[in-house]
Amino acid sequence: MKAKKLLALLMCALFCATAFLVSCQDEVEESSQVNSAATGGENLEDFVDMPEFTWKDNEDFSTFNVCIYSNEVQTTYFCEDVVPALYSTTDQSLSEAVTKRNNEIEAKYGVTITASPVKDVVESLKLDITSSMGEYDAGLPFMKGAATLAQEAYLYDLREFSDYIHLDQKWWDQSANEALSIGDKLYFTTGDISIMPKIVSIAVTFNKDMLKKNFPEVNLYDMVRNNEWTFDKMVEMSKKVTADTDGKPGMTYDDTWGTSSSYGDAVAFFIGAGENMIRKDSDDIPVLALDKQSAITSVQKILEQLQLPDEWCFHAEAVQDSSIRWVVSLDIFGQNRALFRTSAFSAIKKLRAYDDCEEFGIVPLPRVSETQDDYYTYCNAAYAYCAVIPSNHETERANFAAYMLELMAFGGMKYITPAYYETTLKYRDFRDEESEEMLDDYIFDNIVYDLGTLYDFGGVHSIFNSLMSTNSLDIVSELDSKKSGIETAIQDCVEGFGI
Repeated sequence: MKAKKLLALLMCALFCATAFLVSCQDEVEESSQVNSAATGGENLEDFVDMPEFTWKDNEDFSTFNVCIYSNEVQTTYFCEDVVPALYSTTDQSLSEAVTKRNNEIEAKYGVTITASPVKDVVESLKLDITSSMGEYDAGLPFMKGAATLAQEAYLYDLREFSDYIHLDQKWWDQSANEALSIGDKLYFTTGDISIMPKIVSIAVTFNKDMLKKNFPEVNLYDMVRNNEWTFDKMVEMSKKVTADTDGKPGMTYDDTWGTSSSYGDAVAFFIGAGENMIRKDSDDIPVLALDKQSAITSVQKILEQLQLPDEWCFHAEAVQDSSIRWVVSLDIFGQNRALFRTSAFSAIKKLRAYDDCEEFGIVPLPRVSETQDDYYTYCNAAYAYCAVIPSNHETERANFAAYMLELMAFGGMKYITPAYYETTLKYRDFRDEESEEMLDDYIFDNIVYDLGTLYDFGGVHSIFNSLMSTNSLDIVSELDSKKSGIETAIQDCVEGFGI
C-alpha cells in the first residue's frame, strides 16, 4: 500500500514538473524569437560610413528626448517603441527589443534615449519651437500632423543631413521616401524608426473554418499566388456566406456576413486596385490622379458593390453608437460570424481576446483584376508615425538629432521590427507558414502612402466617405465640383514649401 502511495506521489510530482517545464519552454521560445530574428552582430558602420560621433561625454548631449503620443487620447495608436515599459499592455518581446536597442546606443555613444509622452505631438512640438524651450530633440508625430508642421516651416528637410541620415538604406522605407517628398524636399519619413506604419496598414483576415465549410475546394493562399485573389472573387464568396441566421427578420449585426468592413475601406480597396488619389510628376510635384479613367472605373466598381444593402458586407457605420462601432465590427469576425474582415494590424492584435477565434489567416487586399501588376497595401498614413527634426534647433543640435535618428532607425531594424514582425505577428498572431508568406511577399512589401490621405487636398480623400454616406456612384460629378479646389490646395502646399 505504501509503495502504491509513493508511486502515486512520484507520478504526481513528475506530472507537475513536466507541466512547469512546458510552460517555461513556451515563454523561452517566444522570448527567443527576438534573439533569433535580430542580427545582433551588425553595426551601423558595416553599412555606411558615418562621421565621428562628436557629442560623446558632452553633458549637453547626454540625452536624446523624443516627443511621442501617450495613451491618454490615442488609446490605440500610442507609442510603444521609443522607450520600454511605458504600458503594461505592451508585448514583452517588444519592450525587450526597445531596451536592447537603447542600451546598445547608450553603451557605445553615451547617450540615453528618453521620451516625453504627450496628448498631442503636433501642438507640443509647435509650442516647444515657438517658445524656444528646446525640450524635444526630435518627434514622432502622425504623418498627417507632420504635413501640417512642414507647411508651417516647423521642420527641417531631412535631406539636409545626408552625412547622418542615409535615406537610401534599408532601415528607411523607400516607398515612404518617394511618396512623401515634395519638390525633392523630405520633411518627414518613416521606416524601422517606428512599427506604427505597419500597425495602421490594411489587409484581409479570413476565418479558416468558415472557408473550409463553405468553400472546401478553395485555397486562398494559392489564389493570391496565382493572381486570382480579386475584388470580384471576394464579393462573390462573401455573398454565398451572408445569411440571416439570428432568427429575427432583417439583416443585423447578429447575422452571418461575408465581410465585416466600413465606409473607409472604399479607399483601401481603391489603393489595393493599384490606383492613387495623388501622384507626383517628373518634378516631384503632387498632381491629381483620381481623375484618370482607370481610377474612375475602379472607384465606381468598388462603390457599386460596397453600397449593396445586406448582400455581402456589414459596415461598421451601421452601428449607431459610434463609441462601440469598432468593437461591434471586430466582434462579428471574432465571434465567427464573418468570413472576411478588412483589418488594420492594430485590430488583429485585439483578436487574441476572442476565445473562439483561433483559426484565421491573412491575405493582402484584393486586386481589381487578375491582370493587375501586383498587390498593394493601403497604409492609413494619417495615423502612421514619422521622424521629424524641429526647425528651431541650431546646427549642432540638429546634426545630433539626425545622427540619433539614424541610430534609432538602424537599431529598430536590428531589434524592434523583428520583435514585432517575427514574434508578435508571425509567432503569436498567425499560426501558419502561408500567413507568414503573405506578410513577407505581398502585404508589407507593397505599402502605399498616398498624399491624398495625408493632405486631403481640397477634400480629395473625403470624396470616398461622401459617396459612401450618400449612397452615390457619381464620382465624376463629385470630382468636377472639387477639382479646382484640389488643384488650388496642391499649389498652396507647394508654395508653402517654397518650391
